[in-house]
Amino acid sequence: MINIFDTFTEKYDAWYDSEDGRPLYESELGCLKSMVENAPKPILEIGVGTGRFAMHFPDVIGIDPSLNALRIAEKRGVKIVHGYGEDLPFEDETFGCILIIVTLCFVENPLDVLREAKRVLKKNGSIIIGLVPKDSPWGIFYEEKKKAGHPFYSSARFYTLEDVKELLQKASLKISRIRSTLLQKPDEPRRVEEPVEGYERDAGFLCIKAKPE
Repeated sequence: MINIFDTFTEKYDAWYDSEDGRPLYESELGCLKSMVENAPKPILEIGVGTGRFAMHFPDVIGIDPSLNALRIAEKRGVKIVHGYGEDLPFEDETFGCILIIVTLCFVENPLDVLREAKRVLKKNGSIIIGLVPKDSPWGIFYEEKKKAGHPFYSSARFYTLEDVKELLQKASLKISRIRSTLLQKPDEPRRVEEPVEGYERDAGFLCIKAKPE
């Protein structure tokens, strides 16, 4: 998995500027911005990749196992750290906000990542998860790509909202807010969407805010 993102870094990053990818990315970013705008600092993004989300928030620290992706993120102004979400090299209660955007589906141990995120989170802080729900039209679409051997999705393990709730509970975290976007279907022309408050079952992207119990 790590080798895939190191090997195909430029292909992965180019999707965000593509005709298909750009409207989806801007919709996801709009959903995320509304959750992060008043979040306490500093901010950490676990699985920062090439920094496409982190670059929009000042002074974000991004951690990722892909060195090639981190090099691009650094050029975008992100403070980078090479490492893994399951073993964060930070002291307890360091960050006011932690972003985990479309990352849980690519990590080996999502529960360990959430427990580590909680450990380094300040007591009044929040964790924001970006999720493509497995049972949404977009989740089903990507599952088909996975079965077809897509270079990125073949390594993914998608989760439903209920799966994430269970993982959060095991990590002693609870959901405090959800916003939804990508209500358009995968076979429809791409367009930028405004996020809606709450959980929409057919949404292809959820921003889930969680706090310590």
